[in-house]
Amino acid sequence: MFRQFRSDSRGGFALLFGIVAPAVLLLLCGSVEVAEVVKAKRELQWNVDTAALNGAREMGTDLSSATAARAQSFAGSLAARSTPRWTVTTAAQIDSAQGTMTVSQTAWRASYFGSLLPPGGWHIGVSSTAVVNQRVPLCVLGLQSGGTNIALHASSTVTAGGCLVQSNNNIQVESSASLQAAAVRSVGAAKGPIAPPAITDAPAIADPFQSLDIAIPKTCTDHGIEVTEGTQSLNPGVHCGAVKLQGNAVLTLNPGEHYFVNGQFNLGGTSRISGTDVVLIFKGNWQLKCADSAYVSLMGRQSGPYAGFVLVTDRSFGGKLSISTDHARQLYGTIYLPNATLDVTGTGNKVADESPWTVVVAKGLTTDGSANLVINSNYNGASVPVPAGVGTSDMTHLSN
Repeated sequence: MFRQFRSDSRGGFALLFGIVAPAVLLLLCGSVEVAEVVKAKRELQWNVDTAALNGAREMGTDLSSATAARAQSFAGSLAARSTPRWTVTTAAQIDSAQGTMTVSQTAWRASYFGSLLPPGGWHIGVSSTAVVNQRVPLCVLGLQSGGTNIALHASSTVTAGGCLVQSNNNIQVESSASLQAAAVRSVGAAKGPIAPPAITDAPAIADPFQSLDIAIPKTCTDHGIEVTEGTQSLNPGVHCGAVKLQGNAVLTLNPGEHYFVNGQFNLGGTSRISGTDVVLIFKGNWQLKCADSAYVSLMGRQSGPYAGFVLVTDRSFGGKLSISTDHARQLYGTIYLPNATLDVTGTGNKVADESPWTVVVAKGLTTDGSANLVINSNYNGASVPVPAGVGTSDMTHLSN
């Protein structure tokens, strides 16, 4: 009888184990499943938060559907890496009236017993909306549509911490150089040390000043200027021929429009050129060279058709404006070179860093040596007005 009882007990335990074990196993597997679902939802939320913020920043310069498409593609690529077992659908939408970018993702994954537990499989959904309070100011624009139009060589730097740097084609930053800005975008490729990482395949930005009438008066006010010592003032007008400052010469530009036609503008030695409420406009086969220890201190026009501009080349000018002096600390206003290149070189020199704000819109921008072109963006309360098309601040945040 005892043997029979022991046999019956073993059978009971086996039966009990057979009933309980699957339930325990199912609970264990279920807890693992739920943990993965929670993790996947957390990953997807991070995806849409990141994509919405990036997209909102882009809205500062582009409110087209292309910005929404890039945000959608970016979030989708993040999901492919973070949740490969899930089938994820991504959507992005811009509300230009409210200044918001919304990115959402829905995800599905099969569950146990042919998706019976839970019925239909696992379904999760996340959404994020980022708000643009103000737009990112455009402070550097490379206009040329072919080739590389923003190139930083050697150990040179461009520092534009409060605004947008945009190339309408490629950006090339050599390994020891650096480009730092609030945002960086390129229509083509962007290579090298760039912070934050550039947004590539961006839409081109049209020349904001393409309608500016750069008309050069035909009558020369003077012919050739050479100053080797002492101080000389120069009234606004059409200055034909070469301008040469050497030694410790000082040339003060009186307020107004100064046109420089057909010649070279050479500053050398410890010479100095300064002007308040001025714009320098260059025409024809002209070269501007600021070298040695020359001082350049220019504040742009405060009124008139060139209000907000400090250096301009007419549309026939196809050369370079070269700045290699250690003392071009103030270039206060917009540098507009529609078919010319701004070339900044030197050894440890800062350029434009003492200006409240500077904007560069040029066919191209190159830097070399260890020069540091500083693009400030302190527009509020500026005595030099900011031309239309540039000059607001950027603040983005998540609204949910």
